[in-house]
Amino acid sequence: MYSFLFCGFIQKFRKGLRFGSNESILTGSTLFIEYDEYRRARACTVFAAARREKRLILDNNVLIAFTVFQLTFLLLDLFILTKTDRNIARKDEYMWFYALITTHIVYLLLNNLWTLNEYRMISLPRGAIMLICMLSLLSVTNSAASFFFFVVEKLQVKRFLHGAGRWLRWLPALCSAILIVTSPWTKLVFHLDEAGSFIHGPLYLTMMAFASIYLLIVATVSFANIFRKETRFQRKVNATMLLLVLTIFVYVLIDSFLPKASVLPAAIFAVIVGIFITMQEANINSDALTGMNNRRKAEDYLTDRIKNVSEKKPLYLYIGDLNNFKKINDTYGHAVGDEALILCSQALKRTIGKYSGFAARYGGDEFLLSWQPDKDKESDPEALIQDVNDFLRELSKDTPYKLVMTMGYVCCTDPKEPLISYIRRADSMLYQRKRAAGVGR
Repeated sequence: MYSFLFCGFIQKFRKGLRFGSNESILTGSTLFIEYDEYRRARACTVFAAARREKRLILDNNVLIAFTVFQLTFLLLDLFILTKTDRNIARKDEYMWFYALITTHIVYLLLNNLWTLNEYRMISLPRGAIMLICMLSLLSVTNSAASFFFFVVEKLQVKRFLHGAGRWLRWLPALCSAILIVTSPWTKLVFHLDEAGSFIHGPLYLTMMAFASIYLLIVATVSFANIFRKETRFQRKVNATMLLLVLTIFVYVLIDSFLPKASVLPAAIFAVIVGIFITMQEANINSDALTGMNNRRKAEDYLTDRIKNVSEKKPLYLYIGDLNNFKKINDTYGHAVGDEALILCSQALKRTIGKYSGFAARYGGDEFLLSWQPDKDKESDPEALIQDVNDFLRELSKDTPYKLVMTMGYVCCTDPKEPLISYIRRADSMLYQRKRAAGVGR
């Protein structure tokens, strides 16, 4: 401090002598004021350097946390893939779920590359950055489309499975893809500034709107089906799909207020987990050998349906089993017996497809079917039994055994009568018919 004051005094005094100025006589207060200004400027410089160092440490911590965050999602995606068997759902359902997971994995890898370049951990050429941004946006669009196509297959939304709807459903994804792919030249969706940072284009929100169309359709269909579907399980599946869409919108809302939070990977992963759990629950209700509904699903389904029956809205409940199935097992072995059960399940699936009914494997070679006749048409409960055996005859024509199913049925009209009572009545008719035909169980 004193050296600063002394040097300042000598410099001012010399300057005053040289030019003959009154400034040669300096007061002590002036020197102290100048020293105070010097001290403050130096303190600001030291503080700014410390703040830059602290920000650098914070940025490094954020980068590490973000990388771990992304890596965790990546490992969980791979884990779900290994736990997802092709038989867990229908072929098209599995295909679109697989597409959703692989798209998420690609998006995570691209997002990590872009983040490392943004934090100057790696140096990518401008062309590579442009490609990463383009593929990332395409991944977002493909994720929304894959989710939509999965829901269409899962809920069997007929307007998007047949006719013009089957082709129109691709239109939003196609429009979005065209805008993204042409953006390196048109700059409509995005472009890069001189530093290589991502900048939104004038049609960025339009591109996102095309992807959002899929989510809005899923939300609308799921919400409507919650009130239309008659079984508790179907309503639960639709409610789950609706909840997943709402989850995505919540994440998007968070992202709009915290753009650097990068919550989109978490939103897509939430959808993946929701779908995976839904498929696992559906698998719990399926028979492993035949792929049909199992006893648990049948009891839940029929209990719900019986609550709505009446004299004007009857429900036919059938129980049947294969004639002489034990003889097939004893003669040809259990492997052939399993093949016979699979053929039987195929015949029953064709039948319920014709009657818009329900079928399940009740146990062993016993099966349950239900069918609600059309109000405006005459119903013949025996016609369904004839169709089952016609399909069995067709499917088993090249086998060394003959498949025939004996069935009993009951007309359910009293919503207060328990399901087990209806099953017993149908089983009693089955037993009587088997005994009259002289065939064994």
